[in-house]
Amino acid sequence: MREMEKTDTSLVFKINGYNAHHYRSLRHDTEPGEFEFKVVVEGDSWASILYPWSEFFGYNEAFPNFIERDPRFYYNNVGWPGDTLENVVERSLGPNPAEPDKGLYVPIRSGIFDFLIFSGGGNDFLGGGELKKLLKRYRSGITDPWECLEKKKVDDVYKRVASLYLKIIKFVNVSSPHTNIFLHGYDHAIPRSGGRWLGTPFSSMGYTPEARICRDIISSLVDRMYDTLDDIASSNGKVHIVDIRGLCQNNWHDELHPNRPAAKAIADKFIATMVARHHAHWAFLADTSTKDGLCIPTLIDLGSRRESIEEAHAKAAKYMKGTGYRFPTKACAATLSAFLKMAGIDVETERGAEALATKLKRRGWSPVDVGHQRPGDVGVTVSKLPPAGADHIYLVVKVHNSDRMTIADNQAPDPHERFASGRGKTRTEYFLRAPSIHLFDPGEEAEAVDYSEYPYEDEDTNDLVTDEELR
Repeated sequence: MREMEKTDTSLVFKINGYNAHHYRSLRHDTEPGEFEFKVVVEGDSWASILYPWSEFFGYNEAFPNFIERDPRFYYNNVGWPGDTLENVVERSLGPNPAEPDKGLYVPIRSGIFDFLIFSGGGNDFLGGGELKKLLKRYRSGITDPWECLEKKKVDDVYKRVASLYLKIIKFVNVSSPHTNIFLHGYDHAIPRSGGRWLGTPFSSMGYTPEARICRDIISSLVDRMYDTLDDIASSNGKVHIVDIRGLCQNNWHDELHPNRPAAKAIADKFIATMVARHHAHWAFLADTSTKDGLCIPTLIDLGSRRESIEEAHAKAAKYMKGTGYRFPTKACAATLSAFLKMAGIDVETERGAEALATKLKRRGWSPVDVGHQRPGDVGVTVSKLPPAGADHIYLVVKVHNSDRMTIADNQAPDPHERFASGRGKTRTEYFLRAPSIHLFDPGEEAEAVDYSEYPYEDEDTNDLVTDEELR
């Protein structure tokens, strides 16, 4: 029998000799296409408890095991008990993520999964002694849980959690744009005297684990996790929060893990949420006026890489045949048309910047003032010379401040710098933004900077008088 042992940083255990690849291969003898839905699971012990091996040591199923039993779902679980968010990010996005059993990299890059269930962060604020680091020493009479916590340390933990979540979400958005991501923030766990994850840290700081204040502290930390996830989901239409608070109640296997009835209740809520979202998603796609926004993460990725820019240029060169011009001359609209098509936006090829801008407006793209542009927006420049209308159109792939950007167009073989204020080129008149666009990381408001008053090219200063002449 394999040896199982507890670890200081794990919410559960490790099994010496356990082969995750072999475990997963036992579950998949059927082709994915034969299932109505396809789900991949990643995360900590709430995502995977290594069942059924763990049953020998008293552990029941994790909630995804009940989803696995639903015959509608093709299921792949790459989670591992005890993983912190850093573990997950490193495994999925590390130096060699394409190696076997490297987390989400291979499943997500396959592009077949409708849903990702991601469970992480519990080990970052509760497991492995992390709770003790956040606690102040007990003081009699305190009833406010936040007075018992080191606020800066708590803020730092959730800031790190949000940053790591955004890395995974960005990877999924770009690699598999149609995959919907489902997150949870755990439930209000109940500390117990002698419990290694909650009870012992509380006792070591002078608290009685069964006291109301301890339950309130845990509830506050869990609620803060949900607030963090809600902030992330509010700026990304592919991220959905499944609120499972209250589903466990007193149905706990131990201090941190749901027992079988609770795990089943959590699975049922995930299933209902995923299926409902799936049907809403296809109804949403039926409206072509809002479809374009889903393609923006892919569009940004295409404009960020030299090889995909070269591919767009090759397509644009073909579009320019018969116009009397050879690429790259007057090929800005043809280039952007190629980028849009490659990203999955079904727009007819246009060779004129004004014509393409007009077509995007008719598809529901809305004008955005200069200074408020974001990655994925389309910049439109309008010169004062005839003929009237836009004379250049380009894709924004990165915003450095309100003026300086990295863009992709027909004017360079790779992503390059452009200023909204012009600085030697035509000033950008406005930007266009796809409808229903939710960036995976909206970031902070761009710093307002205007370079237009500064010289763009080197200037000859030899005609200036000397100090001696001035005197």
